[in-house]
Amino acid sequence: MALRLACVGFRHGHITSLYKQATELDYVQIVATVEEDPAAAASILESIELEPTYDSIDRMMDEVEFDVLMCGDYYSKRGQIAIRALEAGKHVLSDKPMCTDMADLERIKQLCEQNDLEIQIALTMRYGTGYQTLVKIMRDGGIGTACSAIVLGQHPLSYGSRPNWYFEEGKQGGTINDLFIHGTDMMRWATGQEFRKVIAAEAWNARADWAPFFQDAAQVVYEMSDGTKVMGDCSYLTPEGSPAPWQFFVWGTEGYVHLCGDTLTWQRAGEGEMPVEMVAEPSGGNCVSDFLSHLANGTERWLSMDDCFKAQMAALAGQAAADSGQRDMPVPVV
Repeated sequence: MALRLACVGFRHGHITSLYKQATELDYVQIVATVEEDPAAAASILESIELEPTYDSIDRMMDEVEFDVLMCGDYYSKRGQIAIRALEAGKHVLSDKPMCTDMADLERIKQLCEQNDLEIQIALTMRYGTGYQTLVKIMRDGGIGTACSAIVLGQHPLSYGSRPNWYFEEGKQGGTINDLFIHGTDMMRWATGQEFRKVIAAEAWNARADWAPFFQDAAQVVYEMSDGTKVMGDCSYLTPEGSPAPWQFFVWGTEGYVHLCGDTLTWQRAGEGEMPVEMVAEPSGGNCVSDFLSHLANGTERWLSMDDCFKAQMAALAGQAAADSGQRDMPVPVV
C-alpha cells in the first residue's frame, strides 16, 4: 500500500522542491494539497502547476485519510499545524524551521513519544556533497579537536520575490531561527557535540526601515558541550544579484577547514594544504526520500529525529536570546 501524503501550505519556495521530490517516489501517493490563502501563494502554486484540492486544513483533516503531513506554510503557523497532525496520529515532514516557539517544539516531541510518531525537518545540507565531505574530514580527526568556528549564512533580501508574509509582523518569527538552524545542525553533526548555551545574540533591523519589526540582520555566539565556540552571522544583507553561499570556517587543534558553497579547503599544522577527496555520492538521497522511505520501507534514516529536535531547539534558543537580550542563556534539552 502506498504511503499517503497530504501537503499543507505552499507559502515558501522551499515547498516546491519538497513537493516535486515526493511526486518522484513510486511508493508515495499525494492524496491532498491544501492552501488556505491561494491568492497569497499564487506564484508558488503556478511554478509547480498545482491547484490545491482544499482551502481548509480542518476540512482536509476531517475528510482525507493520510499517513504523513508535509508542511510549507508561513513559519509561525507551522508548529500548530504539526501539533494538529500529530494529535491525529500522522507523521510530519516540515520545511525548516518547524516552529517558532519552544513550547510548540516540546509539545511536538511529547506527541511523537506518546503516539509513536516521527517528524523530519528539511535540513537539506545533510544531503550535500560539500557538507558531507566537511563532516567526514572533521569526524576523521582531520583538524584534531574543534576549538572554534564561524558560520556565515547571509542572503539577499529579495524583496518582491520573497513571500510578502516575511514582512508581516508575527509570521517569520526571527532570523536566527529562520536561517541558523542550518548552522546548528551542521555544527552538531560535524563536532559530535551539543549546544550548551547562547553566550550572546542580537537580531535587528539594519536597512529594511519600511518593515521595522523585520530582523534583516542577526548574529549569535554559542558554546558547545566541550567548550567549542561557534559564531554565526545569518542576515539578509547580501547585495541583490551577488552570490551568497553558506560558509563554514572551523579551527581545530591540528588544522583548519573552510567550506564555501561547494569549495572546500583543508589545512593541517606543519603539512599545509591537504588534498580533498569529495564525497562522490552523498548518502541519504534527499530529505524527502530519506524520511518517506524510512516510513514506507523501513530504511534507516540518514537524518534522525533527535538531530531535528536538537538543531531546532538550539536555533530557537539563539532567537530567544536575541529577542530578550539575555546573555549566557542555556539551550534547553529536548
